[in-house]
Amino acid sequence: MVNDLYGYGDVALAKTETKRDSRVRMAPAVRRDLILDAAQALFMERGWDAVTIADVQEAARISRGGFYHHFAAKEDLLSGLIARMTEQAMQTTEAAMSQNNGDALVQLNGLLDGAAQWTADNVNELRGLVQIFSRPGNEIPYRRICDAEAAVVMPVLKAIIESGIAEGTFNPIDAGLTAELMLSLSQGRREVLIEAFDLASANDLDAAVDALDRRLRSEGEICDRLLGLPVGSVALSNRTEYRRMLAGLVQ
Repeated sequence: MVNDLYGYGDVALAKTETKRDSRVRMAPAVRRDLILDAAQALFMERGWDAVTIADVQEAARISRGGFYHHFAAKEDLLSGLIARMTEQAMQTTEAAMSQNNGDALVQLNGLLDGAAQWTADNVNELRGLVQIFSRPGNEIPYRRICDAEAAVVMPVLKAIIESGIAEGTFNPIDAGLTAELMLSLSQGRREVLIEAFDLASANDLDAAVDALDRRLRSEGEICDRLLGLPVGSVALSNRTEYRRMLAGLVQ
């Protein structure tokens, strides 16, 4: 009654309505990004295992229903974060590739080089992810990371391969299958990534870079054969960017 008499009730009601209206007017994409931002900050601060969905809801100031409208489980947050990071990396890389006038092999190597540079440039965002997949028993989260990344990269990689077939640069059996096989190679890197991270953490950066280099050079030769290219054509290994990435991860 007193609040109504002095107009406080109207003010409180107006604030409530404004809050409700802002929630209703928030675009789904904006709300989804808000949840992902909160999750990423919490994962980096506390680690994957220590964060709950309730923690993310509280940090994002979003209701339970609002959360589950976008994500069905905690693992979906991981997939969402990886997809968003990969999309950002691809946007940066494709912008640089658009300035190149070379053939499909030049475009492919530009894609790989740009991705390696983006990873090294954004190592702070990736540090929490390394902690997630490097823990024993976290094979499933690592698979989610790989699947989310592949879903974004696959269309771009397939388009480059199709372009290479059309111009006579590549000679694979099938563009889509070749792209799938090339991407599947990355899903087997978990052990070597953990090895490299452990070596870098032990201040043996040279050995860490060597471990990654051996693996990626081998993958590059497999890609050469899949695309019908001479060995050494696909420049999958990038020692300079590996060193930058590993040095940043263990800081």
